[in-house]
Amino acid sequence: MSWAYTQTDVRTEEDGQEAEVVEVIPLDGTPYDRLIMKNGRTLTPEEQRKEDHKYQKALKQRESETPAEREARIRKYESERAFIKEIPNAYSFKLLGDEPVEGRPAWILEMTPRPDFTPSIPHASMLQHIEGKLWIDKKEVQWAKAEAHVTEPISIGWILARIGRGAHITLQQTRVAEGLWMPKQIVVNGIARVLMVHTKNLNEQLTFSGYHKESESSAGKQAAKSAQSDAKSFR
Repeated sequence: MSWAYTQTDVRTEEDGQEAEVVEVIPLDGTPYDRLIMKNGRTLTPEEQRKEDHKYQKALKQRESETPAEREARIRKYESERAFIKEIPNAYSFKLLGDEPVEGRPAWILEMTPRPDFTPSIPHASMLQHIEGKLWIDKKEVQWAKAEAHVTEPISIGWILARIGRGAHITLQQTRVAEGLWMPKQIVVNGIARVLMVHTKNLNEQLTFSGYHKESESSAGKQAAKSAQSDAKSFR
């Protein structure tokens, strides 16, 4: 069993707004993103065929992996997110007070980068160029919310952009089970250099919802259904 959920990605640019809704499902050890809606509409038959083909291709690739290849894929996925574990070492913390998050009592901590911090995990070097605040849930001692201010340009691989100085990032988590907190929303505002070529204003909001446990076999069956029936279930 693993967790499946819905991710809504809304990007606002000078020439308009784009939105995508994807279903994220477990697929042999790592998540798989399946597009189900674009700009408020379900997929066309042709778009649906492409998504079905992409899923079948990914399924076939993962079924044909050797144990070593599977381990390497999972390790790569985990390493791209492991930098969060460096936060306690990367910052000095100062208690500012308390404030509830979603009705739950939380402490507010100021986060200041430590000058003597030496990154030991991939991508952790970006923490040297981010300062902000962290809200810690008092009951479960889990971080519930974070506000970050970029002091020097940082690279964010998952949106293929280099975010410039002055950008503001807000992250919020939600409690989905006892002791388990998952992302609820990520908002990024600032200037970005996309693909290291084009400079543009960045206004992106990622919203995560519908968390539920799902076996990998049932997730695969669900992924084979039509996008229209899936999209209705997420409205």
